Amino acid sequence: NKSKKRRNRVSFLGVATVEPPKPIPLTWKTEKPVWVNQWPLPKQKLEALHLLANEQLEKGHIEPSFSPWNSPVFVIQKKSGKWRMLTDLRAVNAVNAVIQPMGPLQPGLPSLAMIPKDWPLIIIDLKDCFFTIPLAEQDCEKFAFTIPAINNKEPATRFQWKVLPQGMLNSPTICQTFVGRALQPVREKFSDCYIIHYIDDILCAAETKDKLIDCYTFLQAEVANAGLAIASDKIQTSTPFHYLGMQIENRKIKPPKIEIRKDTLKTLNDFQKLLGDINWIRPTLGIPTYAMSNLFSILRGDSDLNSKRMLTPEATKEIKLVEEKIQSAQINRIDPLATLQLLIFATAHSPTGIIIQNTDLVEWSFLPHSTVKTFTLYLDQMATLIGQTRLRIIKLCGNDPDKIVVPLTKEQVRQAFINSGAWQIGLANFVGIIDNHYPKTKIFQFLKMTTWILPKITRREPLENALTVFTDGSSNGKAAYTGPKERVIKTQYQSAQRAELVAVITVLQDFDQPINIISDSAYVVQATRDVETALIKYSMDDQLNQLFNLLQQTVRKRNFPFYITHIRAHTNLPGPLTKANEQADLLVSSALIKAQELHALTHVNVAGLKNKFDVTWKQAKDIVQHCTQCQVLHLPTQEAGVNPRGLCPNALWQMDVTHVSSFGRLSYIHVTVDTYSHFIWATCQTGESTSHVKKHLLSCFAVMGVPEKIKTDNGPGYCSKAFQKFLSQWKISHTTGIPYNSQGQAIVERTNRTLKTQLVKQKEGGDSKECTTPQMQLNLALYTLNFLNIYRNQTTTSAEQHLTGKKNSPHEGKLIWWKDNKNKTWEIGKVITWGRGFACVSPGENQLPVWIPTRHLKFYNEPIGDAKKSTSAETETPQSSTVDSQDEQNGDVRRTDEVAIHQESRAADLGTTKEADAVSYKISREHKGDTNPREYAACSLDDCINGGKSPYACRSSCS
Repeated sequence: NKSKKRRNRVSFLGVATVEPPKPIPLTWKTEKPVWVNQWPLPKQKLEALHLLANEQLEKGHIEPSFSPWNSPVFVIQKKSGKWRMLTDLRAVNAVNAVIQPMGPLQPGLPSLAMIPKDWPLIIIDLKDCFFTIPLAEQDCEKFAFTIPAINNKEPATRFQWKVLPQGMLNSPTICQTFVGRALQPVREKFSDCYIIHYIDDILCAAETKDKLIDCYTFLQAEVANAGLAIASDKIQTSTPFHYLGMQIENRKIKPPKIEIRKDTLKTLNDFQKLLGDINWIRPTLGIPTYAMSNLFSILRGDSDLNSKRMLTPEATKEIKLVEEKIQSAQINRIDPLATLQLLIFATAHSPTGIIIQNTDLVEWSFLPHSTVKTFTLYLDQMATLIGQTRLRIIKLCGNDPDKIVVPLTKEQVRQAFINSGAWQIGLANFVGIIDNHYPKTKIFQFLKMTTWILPKITRREPLENALTVFTDGSSNGKAAYTGPKERVIKTQYQSAQRAELVAVITVLQDFDQPINIISDSAYVVQATRDVETALIKYSMDDQLNQLFNLLQQTVRKRNFPFYITHIRAHTNLPGPLTKANEQADLLVSSALIKAQELHALTHVNVAGLKNKFDVTWKQAKDIVQHCTQCQVLHLPTQEAGVNPRGLCPNALWQMDVTHVSSFGRLSYIHVTVDTYSHFIWATCQTGESTSHVKKHLLSCFAVMGVPEKIKTDNGPGYCSKAFQKFLSQWKISHTTGIPYNSQGQAIVERTNRTLKTQLVKQKEGGDSKECTTPQMQLNLALYTLNFLNIYRNQTTTSAEQHLTGKKNSPHEGKLIWWKDNKNKTWEIGKVITWGRGFACVSPGENQLPVWIPTRHLKFYNEPIGDAKKSTSAETETPQSSTVDSQDEQNGDVRRTDEVAIHQESRAADLGTTKEADAVSYKISREHKGDTNPREYAACSLDDCINGGKSPYACRSSCS
């Protein structure tokens, strides 16, 4: 056993006295093998791969494999001419599918400025660090690879890694862990030394050379005991040292001397990499954000990495500045006994921070070029930079800075603590000194400063003895102000906020004196308050950029202060401010704008808009047609049929339960519709039992009144004895339809769909944010359907018709022939009301009305006037046989009557005599064969976008 262990130690490390490190197992999300086929390799690379594989096999880094896992392998040639073997582990590294990431142990590079100045250094590099750290035995098969054979003339050779493979997701973390364990005894024994370890690079610093030698000697032994090896050809003991890409001298840290190749900068990806590299060394170079604005601007636009980019002359100058800074910039190593200070400079674009020790520069600090907010106050930027740099200093040395120097007076600092939340956060728990005296040194003189730190023109309180001006803007492009004088400006913008912004800019330009501005746009007020000292975020909208920049320039050019505040529009509050704001609103508002706003809120139909506002039919139709929700959610045509309706309000109700799943536990919507007025009432309930039905009906009684009759389906809630008892108490008659036949409930079924469609319109396309509960959403929909919408066969809203009993149709009371199907005879009756495809006819006095399909109706051709039904009844009443014989002799007789009936039904739908006459003329033309009758087919949509007034237009837009 002892000889076996010795052989294992020798085969793994080549040193018989050292135990191999204990491996760290990996965590896998799946045991399903991942196999990626090996791609063909050129002969030269294949030969190099065989040599490298044999070399690794001899060192014990790989072993033969029959693993079901496979990752492609390839080789690259170094500048020295040597080949390097790499494994493509992208499939294995898939974080969400295969391997569990361990997370980084060193999320950033250490700052070399924290190495004490004048301390001697020694820098070492661990040799083949990954290859000296073993994989757990159960993990080896996951990292198998295949060396192919040319033309498949022999079996491929397969191996698997026994040590950390380069390119594996968790290899750096495991390496850092192993090296960190090896260095822990060194850190404990030589705690007064400064040791930096990053991956496999180690730096040691000590106050004296003797102590450094002792530390290094002990470190060598600990590294060897851990199974790691030091690369003897990479040990550095004299200046200049090179570590983590920087050059280290006794007191200075300098960036590497590099030259930027500008001929390769052609795509977004090229510039992204360049700016990433520059940002990495900016804390050393000290290039403020404003000096790189043009380079950052190149990144705007298309997000495709291969999209073309061009180096502008301004950006070329900025690259030249970067190259100059690379050649001359330097930072200082610190004195471990002295404290750090933070200087904040009010540079253009955004403030710049500098960490110093006495007068020695330690590190620069900057804010990002782009911001999250559209407007960021300069004082807020300073506070953000202070908070950011304080955290950086704590990370570097474990302590807050001793002093923070800012370009503000003592009183301004006091006001900042009172008024700025960002300032309070940035300086929270700071116990050091806040000063405004900068050290006397020339290293900061190149910085370009700004004077716009705190507002000079904008006031936070109303100005006394100043003019008051009211502004307003409209989405029709008009901007206006009113006050000592009035002015209306026609703009190119179709946004009310942008038009209002133009109004404010115009006021600031027109009044060269102190003014108080009152606006009903909270957005414009806040923007105007902040713009004087704000950094304006770049927007892809060029118009918005131009407006904001013009606003800022206008404010900064003013010689007199101004104050701006917000007032709520369209309120009934008394006082001169409300009246003056209404006057400004009148300068830009119109009935069309108000109609658009109401439709955006409620999705009222065309006829409702026309009835409520002074707009044309075309304007109302345009509003509805441009609404995406109303176009998508138009209801299909309902088939004509007979469904008896009430002849007055509360004569007959239909009631049903529908479901809206988005309402959650209140998804049971009980719906009641008055069949005469089409007035709808609905409530959200948690079920559809009798108790829920009674609760719903009591709500209906409070709104609609008590009906004479209710028709429902045969649901258990409607057929229970408790419900029948409830109805008898209220003296209400109850009927049910034919079981499983929804046509008997066609009116309420249609109402269910109309109501749910309205809910969807207002939820997905509405402007109201207050309707958050199910009942609030339902109430808004009911308000629109009852009090705003006007349907095809109505001239008033359902609410007006229900509450006043006003009839819509002027075509009632005419005598008509109707066919009694039971007796097969024709009788004379009087029309009570017309419907779609049917009419309600009174057979005579003291007789119940009957509902007759229009195909069983004929007009009474004698003059109606004072004609009595009893006059010449025998000659007036056509017998069935007589009529049939007449039909056979002259086929046009019945067709003429049917056209007339169709004409009268259409006229009843249209609702006005003038429009009815127009349609009568068209139908007469149709009957004579002059026009295709189908072109004038009436639109049957309840929410017809043409209001039922223009049937031909409906064929092209509604259908």
